[in-house]
Amino acid sequence: MSNETHAGIEDPGEHGRPARRLSERLLRIAAAVLALVLVVAVAFALYFAAKVRHSDDEQQQRAEAVNAASQFALRMDTFDGKDMDSYSKKVQQLLTTKYKSEFDKQFQPFKQVYTQAQAVGTGKVVMSGVASYDDDSATVLVVHDGSVKSKLGQSQVRHQRWTVDLVKVDGRWLVDDFSPVN
Repeated sequence: MSNETHAGIEDPGEHGRPARRLSERLLRIAAAVLALVLVVAVAFALYFAAKVRHSDDEQQQRAEAVNAASQFALRMDTFDGKDMDSYSKKVQQLLTTKYKSEFDKQFQPFKQVYTQAQAVGTGKVVMSGVASYDDDSATVLVVHDGSVKSKLGQSQVRHQRWTVDLVKVDGRWLVDDFSPVN
């Protein structure tokens, strides 16, 4: 009976183990490949996240530089001849230490004329954009319109285009120079 019973049945010990070893081996290889793919995918995700974050930071810095240059143009155009000292302080808040002394030199004749005429100026930024940029300096083109009215009833409208040079000082964009563009 033992010969007859065993005649049609194979011993799983002889053939089952190599098949099991092969499937275990394939499973390990597949797991290793999947783990490698996962590591590569995570590395790419981290790389692209850092790249996007850097791009977002740069766009934020560019926007802050444009805002500083636009504020400078607005403050330069907006004044009241009755309170030119307040005007000077508002403009100087946006200037580097180096440029403040240059502004003071140019401001004195301007102050005298507009104080005597009791002139009032208003400004409007039409358009502005970054011409050049790096981490600590930027040049912004600002297109702005200003109007000046005096107590004598005279008025003047100005359409101006400036390049405004900015530098980053203690995390703030400050005006280091500006010049008209023709």
